[in-house]
Amino acid sequence: MDLQAELEKRRAEGSFKGEGYKPPEDPLYIKIGLTFFIIIASPIWIPLFIVWRPILAIRRRLKKHSPAPLKQATLDIPKEPPRPLDPELLRRRELAKQTNKFNHPKIRHLYDPLRDDPAYSAIIEAAAQRAQDEVGHPHVLGTCHLIWRRQKQILKEEFGMVWYTPSEMNPRVIYD
Repeated sequence: MDLQAELEKRRAEGSFKGEGYKPPEDPLYIKIGLTFFIIIASPIWIPLFIVWRPILAIRRRLKKHSPAPLKQATLDIPKEPPRPLDPELLRRRELAKQTNKFNHPKIRHLYDPLRDDPAYSAIIEAAAQRAQDEVGHPHVLGTCHLIWRRQKQILKEEFGMVWYTPSEMNPRVIYD
C-alpha cells in the first residue's frame, strides 16, 4: 500500500505523469533498416513473387524473340514471286530420290541421275575436269559454284545435255 500512496502523491505533485520508461531514440539508419527488413520478410511478398516470376520470364522471352525494327522494315518489302520450277528438274529430283540411295549409300545429297548412266558418266566427268582446269584451283569459298556453272555450260554447248548442279538438285543445302 505504500507504493499506491506514493504513486498518488507523485501524481498530485506532477512529477510523475504516468509515462513509464522511455528508451532512447534510435538513429535514422536503424529505423530505415528495420523497416526494410520487415517489408522484405513479410509473407505477403511470397505469393506476389510466385505470380510475377513467370510473367516476367514470359515478357523477357517475348522481347528476345520479337523482330528487331530493321528486320520488321525488311519484312514489309514485298518479295519477288518464286520462279516456276522446271518440270524436268522436278522429274530428275524425284528420280534421284529413288535411285541415289541405292547406287551411292554414303552420298546424302541428291545428284543428277545422268551421272549413273554409263553413256553420260564419262562425258560428265570429262566436263567436270575441264571446268576445274579452266577455273583453276583457288581456295576461295564459292569456287564450286563457278566450276558447276562452267561444267553446265560445257555440257550444254558442246554436247547438248541439260545437266543440273548439286545446288539445283538440293535447294535447301548451302554449298560453300
